[in-house]
Amino acid sequence: MKKAVWKGIVCVVVFLATMITVSALMNKGNTDMTVEMRRATFPLVYMSQNGNRVNCLHGYAQEMQGSTMRDHITPLESGRRLSFVVEKFGCEISHLSFEVRSVDGERLVESTDIYNYKEDDDELTATITVKDLIEENTEYNLILILEDEYGRLIRYYTRIIQASDYHAAEQLAFAKEFHEKTFDKEAAKSITKYLESNAEGDNSSFSHVDIHSSFQQITWGDLKVEKASEPIYTIRELGPTVANIEISYQAAVEEGGARKYYNVEEYYRIRYTEERMYLLDFKRDMNRIFTKDAEAFVNNKIFLGIHDADVEMVESDGGNVLAFVNENRLFSYSIIDNKFVYLFGFYDEDNSDERTLYKGGGIKILSVDETENVRFLVYGYMNRGFHEGQVGIQVYQYNSMTNTIEEEVFIPDNRSYQMVKADVEQLSYADNNNHLYVMLSGTVYEISLESKSYKPIIKDLKEDSYKVSDSNRMIAWKQGEKDKEGALTLLNLSSKKQTEIKGKYGTVMSPLGFMEEDLIYGIANVADIQRDSGGKVIVPMYEICIQNENDEILKRYHQEGIYVVGADIQDNQISLTRVSRDEDGQYSPVDDDQIMNNEEIVSGNNTIELAVTEEFENVVQIALKSNIEKKGMKLLTPKEVLFEGGREVRIEPEETNTVHFYVYGMRDIEGIYTDAGNAVTHAEEIAGVVTNDHGAYVWRAGNRSIRNQIMKIQGEPADEERGSLAVCLDTILAYEGVKRNTSYMLGHGSTALEILRNNLPDAQVLELSGCSLNAVLYYVNRDIPVLATLNDGEAVLIVGFNELNTVLMDPGNGEVYKKGINDSKEWFEENGNSFITYIR
Repeated sequence: MKKAVWKGIVCVVVFLATMITVSALMNKGNTDMTVEMRRATFPLVYMSQNGNRVNCLHGYAQEMQGSTMRDHITPLESGRRLSFVVEKFGCEISHLSFEVRSVDGERLVESTDIYNYKEDDDELTATITVKDLIEENTEYNLILILEDEYGRLIRYYTRIIQASDYHAAEQLAFAKEFHEKTFDKEAAKSITKYLESNAEGDNSSFSHVDIHSSFQQITWGDLKVEKASEPIYTIRELGPTVANIEISYQAAVEEGGARKYYNVEEYYRIRYTEERMYLLDFKRDMNRIFTKDAEAFVNNKIFLGIHDADVEMVESDGGNVLAFVNENRLFSYSIIDNKFVYLFGFYDEDNSDERTLYKGGGIKILSVDETENVRFLVYGYMNRGFHEGQVGIQVYQYNSMTNTIEEEVFIPDNRSYQMVKADVEQLSYADNNNHLYVMLSGTVYEISLESKSYKPIIKDLKEDSYKVSDSNRMIAWKQGEKDKEGALTLLNLSSKKQTEIKGKYGTVMSPLGFMEEDLIYGIANVADIQRDSGGKVIVPMYEICIQNENDEILKRYHQEGIYVVGADIQDNQISLTRVSRDEDGQYSPVDDDQIMNNEEIVSGNNTIELAVTEEFENVVQIALKSNIEKKGMKLLTPKEVLFEGGREVRIEPEETNTVHFYVYGMRDIEGIYTDAGNAVTHAEEIAGVVTNDHGAYVWRAGNRSIRNQIMKIQGEPADEERGSLAVCLDTILAYEGVKRNTSYMLGHGSTALEILRNNLPDAQVLELSGCSLNAVLYYVNRDIPVLATLNDGEAVLIVGFNELNTVLMDPGNGEVYKKGINDSKEWFEENGNSFITYIR
């Protein structure tokens, strides 16, 4: 009997031990089962323009959110024809088709199979004709769907437009000619008329060159440079007169008798006129691709060469181990073990083509410890590997003992890599308890790297309502509506400690930023908040506080009669923008002031530094705390651990009514806003574009006609029953085919913004206070009137413009008349640049 009992107990113990072991293996992976990263298998697609390849399309393994897919735009040729080339890379294609959809991806315009094409071992070429179902000068999404021999559906996205009066071919030819001539100083003399060389140009580094740089700088100085790959031409934006074009390629530079390779991107903003081309902007970025040869290590330096000085580097607490990112590849170095590891990258000597070199994402280092383990995050488009063709966020752990990397979690996303990049750059942090924190579309999520579960912890964050420390460990956000009463919440993501910072009744608190992990915030009276002459909201803070993570107030700044309206935090100094208030309650600028942190900020044991050379100008290097022994250095490349089961965490977005506006620069998203006016102002500063949640244009730089007037809008006078604001609102609604008694609505408490939003359901109404007159003329150019409200309660409509004047409909006199453009600008600024308009 006893033997039977013991036998049963032993069986149970063995069974439990086996289950625990199996569970551990399935959960953690088996380090005895490792592989190299899978090679890229997806084909590439190039659009064809007049026989030239443009717009390299990368394949996606899932359906993407069409409104976010803005990598490039392809103009259709005459007859709505579009030609393309598929580089197969050994992939057997069994079927081809394409879809045409609205830019938001919701409306299917056409779905057509492709049977007529030519194919050889390397390429497939075809020409398709889009059906006569698209509107002229309107952008659509084209999705080319390729099915391979294994039944995989691979999707390729580009925007298309049918526009007979656009000039993409001429603008591409101009960019190509300019690009070619920069390699020949004699030929380049003809491009000097397009340059704006002046003191704004930084001629100290070849890493960043622009239209303001010197002729010598733009033509590569004394570098022995040549192209090492065929350039890829990408049409980023295209309008009636202005195009944004990118040229990317690899260059080789002779350094000490050896060829070193660089990634180069050139950006052109070109205006076409019948008389000539105008180069509105030019930028060139050049970054050396790090190679772990002997010349890279000199004394205590890791040499990066001509490179952007903003190198991501993280070191362990003792500074004995560091990791750094170079051109989308991750490396680590252990000073004590003299071990250099190539941790991760999609390209290497055996995997180097346009698929693996594609910069559709990035790498962020999450942590480095003294045992040489590194946790890092790969985000954006996955060029190859298990998740080839997907967009998302992938967390890896490097195990120094086994020299392996292991995926901990993969968070798929159906938005573009630019959207994911913008979120990751806002907040991404991993604590010591295997939790990842990441911001996605204004919500901060906590993801368990062990259980693969997630939960939202902060919802609906808006610009200017939150700040994150450089380490991403601390976040502070404002509760309640912007510029209204409310407390601040300070959260330490490492310790989970959450502190509520409350002000007295009638005050508003604004987070200004962090100095290391210390929060800087300001306190203002709600009654003091107003708009300045340009329409910008001023929050005059009468006190500035610095509070550490232990809830201790380190400093209070207050000067009687002086208010702080902005703060710039650099290292251990806070520069305060200040104003004073006059008897009329208006604010006027006074001299800036500074708050200094007497404690020196520790820069780390290992630092990024610049060195000046004669031939290469400024170069970048990592200065280590001790010398490198090159002879005994161990060079390693880890393999990836295989695992069973899924490590995918699919996050369902939080439902929100918040409207977002996306500001795009030359390539990436430069800002995400909930305030349309802030978005348009930012886009005007960088000559960019603004889109909404549906992918539609909200605002675009350039491409404005010399003159335009909405002739359907005629003068109409105000009277005792209808004030000027009601007349303007009635006129806008009537122009859009809607008849309402807005005077009655205003009398019962409705605002102009509410009236337009409630009665123009198919339009997006935009409150653009603070935007410039030049910016809002974009809408008048599109035959959309702009409502301007004045300080005295009156209103006018902007209905036209030319080079010298605006055209106004003024209910005060019932007339449509011209007003000088400079006088108009000054008048609207004096009245707060208070504008309301809409897009259809």
